[in-house]
Amino acid sequence: MATQPREGVRIGDELKRYVLPTETVVLATRRHWASLLEPAATCAGTFLLVGVIVFVAPAGLQDVVGWLWFAWLFTLGRLAFRWLEWRHEWFVSTDKRLLLLYGLVIHKVAMMPLMKVTDMGYTRTPLGQVLGYGRFVMESAGQDQALRQVDYVPRPDATYRALCAEIFRPAAGKTTPEAPGVPVSAEPAPVVVVRGREAPEAPRPTTQPIAVVSRADPARAQRPAEASPNHAGQARHDAATTSAPHWDPPEWQPPRPYDPHP
Repeated sequence: MATQPREGVRIGDELKRYVLPTETVVLATRRHWASLLEPAATCAGTFLLVGVIVFVAPAGLQDVVGWLWFAWLFTLGRLAFRWLEWRHEWFVSTDKRLLLLYGLVIHKVAMMPLMKVTDMGYTRTPLGQVLGYGRFVMESAGQDQALRQVDYVPRPDATYRALCAEIFRPAAGKTTPEAPGVPVSAEPAPVVVVRGREAPEAPRPTTQPIAVVSRADPARAQRPAEASPNHAGQARHDAATTSAPHWDPPEWQPPRPYDPHP
């Protein structure tokens, strides 16, 4: 059964170089803006602290405390750098794998195939419940994982449902590793029954029945030997073609007396 093409999420040129032509993008989002709260709060707190020190310092120490503004400029530059990093961080999910793009100076890509995901944890702190972000922890069969934890995921509930729907999606829309881009048929493969070898026949005996003739009944030698039920056909054939020879018992003679000098 042919599968209908899926309409993926539109992505920019920044992400197209990391996505294969045979992949369909299901989710593409940046981290939540809450990841910038710490550098922003540090910058604002440093500004207030330096401002208070400069305001209360005596006039003779204004030249010395004026150098404290460089500490505020450092926190301001750190905030700007973290904002640029946030602009280049993406969490992408396709129909085949999960991607985490990060790094401003050195671009890094962490990847995990969806078929390798064995478990996915989802947590939300009290602040995350208020601001609307969560944390995803992926588990796989391997020990070393390039992509294990993703923090500050926006719209965590909707993102969690989208990822679960993609992980547990039927195999009709997935492709085989041996032939990328070729969808797997949803119909089960026909069952082929190969006829095996028939049971072997019962083993045949290696010996034939032998007619036993008694000395007391010489007339029995004239009759063919009786065959066993299992070999009646073979015995009848042997009795028809061959017969036991005629044998006359010798006449009885009285014993002679012992003669020591014959």
